[in-house]
Amino acid sequence: MVGRVGAAALAMVCAVPACAEPAATEHGESSDTGSADTGSADESGTDTGSSGAPAPNPYDGEPIDLVVDGQWHWVDIEGMRCADGEQSGVGVRAVEGSSKLALYFKGGGACFNQTTCAVTAPLMLTGTDAIAANPEGILEFGREDNPLEDYNLVYVPYCTGDIHSGTVPAAELDGVGDPWDFVGHDNVVAALERVVPTFPEPLQLAVIGTSAGGLGALANYPSIAAGWPDTPTVVLDDSGLIFRDEYLRPCLQQQMRDVWSLSGLLEPCAACTNDDGGGLAQLYVWLAETYPQTQFGLIGANRDEIIRVFFGFGNDDCAETFGLPDLGAERLTEALADLQTQVLAGNFATFIVDGETHTWTTTPLFYSAESGGVTMRDWVDAFLDGQPSDVLPAE
Repeated sequence: MVGRVGAAALAMVCAVPACAEPAATEHGESSDTGSADTGSADESGTDTGSSGAPAPNPYDGEPIDLVVDGQWHWVDIEGMRCADGEQSGVGVRAVEGSSKLALYFKGGGACFNQTTCAVTAPLMLTGTDAIAANPEGILEFGREDNPLEDYNLVYVPYCTGDIHSGTVPAAELDGVGDPWDFVGHDNVVAALERVVPTFPEPLQLAVIGTSAGGLGALANYPSIAAGWPDTPTVVLDDSGLIFRDEYLRPCLQQQMRDVWSLSGLLEPCAACTNDDGGGLAQLYVWLAETYPQTQFGLIGANRDEIIRVFFGFGNDDCAETFGLPDLGAERLTEALADLQTQVLAGNFATFIVDGETHTWTTTPLFYSAESGGVTMRDWVDAFLDGQPSDVLPAE
């Protein structure tokens, strides 16, 4: 796959805390979370356009020829490609009699400078290699306790390094040998062109992403919602976090905007872009207000070591660093608490684990991890069932 830069490995430490006392609370009703412009969406979050009538479905491609056997099948999709131009597509698992659909967005780092591109390049996978890379957690089928066991599932691989959100082909970065196609958002649109006609009327839609895939699920949600405007939907972001500007520095946010050309994708959210480059955390507010009938959820570890590395590039106002930086465990804990108290509200539920582990739902830890006396598996099952709650580590 994308072997244009030297590989650098990030060690991922898996720490599952032992928790004693329950700390789960019922999730509240929607509340006023800010003054972001919500555009022309009606109460259901459906874009009604200037006439007041529902906008037409924008996706009218050829439906995928399904093999309904509960197994993975790879489908090349015209218009989907990786950072090096390699053909990409989606994995599809169709289940006999299923009326529910899940979209899974794979994670795997982010490329926005020489160091991060070196870390990310070996993680860029497509085809059956991508599916084989994480066959566990909610992607381990054949077990009755898997909440997605009876879902049709579409697997969106990650091979562009731009949190599934770029729109820049043949981008050139200092210190990176070959150009990168940052076309993650273009890939999502190309996939939806085929996937929406294949599953036109699911009774429930679950959009799930890990790490960069979680961020991609959030950033691309308006495009996804346009395909299924009347479908009850939940969106679950595992470990793809955005913090307020005090913790995710505006200079780093601006660097990502510039490298991946995020301005078009974020344009509907006026508060998401400040003059100094900050404001990305307002995406949570905008999504909650624009799609009040959608239930959003976040899973995160309060000392996540991988998030600390990537956001550490904003240290000292994005001063050049040698090696891998670190935002700091204490700083990350503060950032996550600040996000919960100052930004998230209403239809955003959270499951926070005390530890350093990065990503949970596609690992064996999904079935064993606990926080506040609640297992992650049970929390996700209830979340998908329309019973969201906020869970924090027991004190």
